[in-house]
Amino acid sequence: MAAASKKKLSTDNFFTEKVRLEKDLMDFEKKILEANDHLTSMEDSLAKMHLIAEENHSYYFLKRVKKLQTIYFNLQRKKGYTKDDFDSFYHHLGKIVNEDKIEFLDSALRNRITKVASKLGESQIITQKKKEIDMTGKIRFLAFEVEGVHFLIPKSSYRILKNIPAFKSKLSIKKTIVPLFPGPGFVLLDDTKRNLKKNIILIKNTKGKEEGYYFDTLEEDWAISKQSIDLILKKEKSNGKVIGKIRRKGINYHLLHVD
Repeated sequence: MAAASKKKLSTDNFFTEKVRLEKDLMDFEKKILEANDHLTSMEDSLAKMHLIAEENHSYYFLKRVKKLQTIYFNLQRKKGYTKDDFDSFYHHLGKIVNEDKIEFLDSALRNRITKVASKLGESQIITQKKKEIDMTGKIRFLAFEVEGVHFLIPKSSYRILKNIPAFKSKLSIKKTIVPLFPGPGFVLLDDTKRNLKKNIILIKNTKGKEEGYYFDTLEEDWAISKQSIDLILKKEKSNGKVIGKIRRKGINYHLLHVD
């Protein structure tokens, strides 16, 4: 009888754990699906913030949003999160404060506010105006990294495609063929990388047609004068797409020609 009772108790415990496991699985599934919704919502918010900052020519906010987008893409790509990942996100979100809303005012209104600020001593607005003036004559570049190699392309409006098979030479979008860089042969794809997928920056060239650039990480934008580029650029002829290299903080950046 004792053995039978013990066996019954073990069986009850087994099914108790089975019920607990099933509940945990259901809870886990629900959280994962909710997490996917949260990620989609976060990406949508970042895209809208990016568009608003770009339409208002607010380079200050654009730089902040670009940093958040970089953190977001890296966070999403890892598929395993630590507290540090979220702390970094909160840290950079904290840098965007309501007091900086002045950045979204148009230039005419901003000039009027600057005159008022000179009387009221609102040095923050005046300092921002000086920063914008300092950008005169400088060329803006998008900086990005793919498979450990760093690139620069002239900055203009762009959009991002996600999870595109790497490394294709072209992509068909609405019956339009879009050339991609870098193409086949950039990385020797062994069996572990056969299903490798990347994100792509889509940017319009001088002819108004889109070109695509694979990337793993978006870095902070560059702003540099043409004279400075000419001084530090080491020209190359090995690849028709690469103009040359620019070394910064110990990293070689490949300057790309956008046709």
